[in-house]
Amino acid sequence: MSEHRYRARTLRGDYIRAGAGLALVGLPLAAAPVGETAGWVLGAMAALFAGFGGRTWLRQKSVYRVDETAIVREGPLGRAVPWEEMAALRLRYYATRRDRSGGWMQMTVRGAGATMRIDSTLEGFREVAAAALRAAAAAGLTLDAATLENARALGAAPRERR
Repeated sequence: MSEHRYRARTLRGDYIRAGAGLALVGLPLAAAPVGETAGWVLGAMAALFAGFGGRTWLRQKSVYRVDETAIVREGPLGRAVPWEEMAALRLRYYATRRDRSGGWMQMTVRGAGATMRIDSTLEGFREVAAAALRAAAAAGLTLDAATLENARALGAAPRERR
């Protein structure tokens, strides 16, 4: 069994972004009277930044455990997907630059009434993705072309049977 967490260094940046966003939109709301429309817009933006901060906190408190039977997220909103019940697996790459350099991957695992989305900033993401890809191959799941290409780029593609 392996255990994986999001690194504090990565989460620190997300907390800073959430806090800065809340400060930028929350201070005008608290410091000066604003019109109704501006209040709604600033309030909605504050809710988005607060939600991002909440999501970051959930990632900080989550521990992923992977073994030969399942992937389990322990912590707030914990869930598990037994490999034998996995119904879908997707691996997506999100570029931050036009030339597709930089960016991150996100793996989505669905099954047993649960969905888990795991970002490539997770410590040991490659190993987690490789385990999920092996389980998908063993279950005979059909993976889309983007998932297969991203698995190859990650160096975690399942070996083809001959």
